[in-house]
Amino acid sequence: MSSTESSPSRRERLKRATIPAPGPIRTLTKVTLTNTIGNGLFTTIEAIFFTRSVGLTNHQVALGLGLAAALGLLVNIPAGHLADRRGPRELIVIFLILQGASMAAFALVHSFMGFVAVAIASSLFRSAGGSASMALVSRFGAGEERVRIRAFQRSVSNLGMSLGMGIAAVALALDTRVAYVAMVLGNAATYLGAAVFVMQFPAMPPISPTAGGSGGSRLVALRDRHFLIATALTGCMSIQFAIQNIGVPLWIVQYTHAPRWWVAVVFLVNTTSVILLQVRFTRGTGDLEYAARAFRRSGLFIAVACVLYASAQGVNATLACAILVAATMVDVVGELLGSAAGWAIGFGMAVEGLQGQYQGVYSMGFGIASIFGPLLVTSTALSLGRPGWLILGVIFIATGAAYPPLIRSHLKERARTLGID
Repeated sequence: MSSTESSPSRRERLKRATIPAPGPIRTLTKVTLTNTIGNGLFTTIEAIFFTRSVGLTNHQVALGLGLAAALGLLVNIPAGHLADRRGPRELIVIFLILQGASMAAFALVHSFMGFVAVAIASSLFRSAGGSASMALVSRFGAGEERVRIRAFQRSVSNLGMSLGMGIAAVALALDTRVAYVAMVLGNAATYLGAAVFVMQFPAMPPISPTAGGSGGSRLVALRDRHFLIATALTGCMSIQFAIQNIGVPLWIVQYTHAPRWWVAVVFLVNTTSVILLQVRFTRGTGDLEYAARAFRRSGLFIAVACVLYASAQGVNATLACAILVAATMVDVVGELLGSAAGWAIGFGMAVEGLQGQYQGVYSMGFGIASIFGPLLVTSTALSLGRPGWLILGVIFIATGAAYPPLIRSHLKERARTLGID
């Protein structure tokens, strides 16, 4: 009798741990999963579609996407500010529809100028939608609960991307324009599906800021010195993703004796770890000082990973494969710590009622890192070899170490502003 009674309870606990209860968080999960499946469809075939189907050169694709990413940064803050002033729900729906339309327009592109125009439009709507989405997430819970929600959505994002990439593998195998266009249009359709789910959220009116003297019509975040420094530091830490997406694959292929397909193994280790562990790494992040220390540990882990990646050069294939997996496991611990700490600091340092504009500012750190990170990684690790990896390691240690004193200074200033002794 006890075993039959305990079995359903275990299943129920597993269900609660993996599927949110009915309500806004489950709806948010549907939005995230739908959208990221589409992202996986497109990301997998993006470069091949633009070069082999549209007929662009590698240089043209890189130039167009880089320009689009840079211009996309211009709308982060205005979009977040508008989400504060008007409420995020309807704005997100509008941006999702526009993203879907711009994505579908890629199927009509046959020239470099057309590609650039659509890429810029897509980047603008994606950046604007991202800022509004972070304003929406800030409406659910507070402190550590917000971070846990964001962490769960990241796990779902990795799952969705994996599913989309698996489907897109069929298009790569077929290697036809029809197959690639189907992936492009499939991604466009997921934006519309996500918009339908967003409309299931309750109405979200503007929230008045809680900080005295912080008028909702002013861009307070741009005058918040501590927050701007935190944004810059988080941008430096985000260079880690350029290491994972560009540095490690090219390092494996060009500088180690590991087989080419080991790149897929490394990606699988990373993705699986994020899906399974990201939420667990949010514990304690409701406290800003704890989050700052987590960022410091993150920098140390990533630095150790850089040393391990460097040591994979010059050894036999079997040892190189083992070292690369070990490096990836250490690296992903740094990533999980840094992601959780980054969300905690981004939400925790912001003025309540102005989360949209603050998150718009904060996202610029990630955006700048996505533009300059690949250049830094190729100029250090891939150009200098082992010394370059060591330089990257030092950068991460120094960046992580800068967070605790910054947060202490921020908390002292906040206490003075609120009149707390």
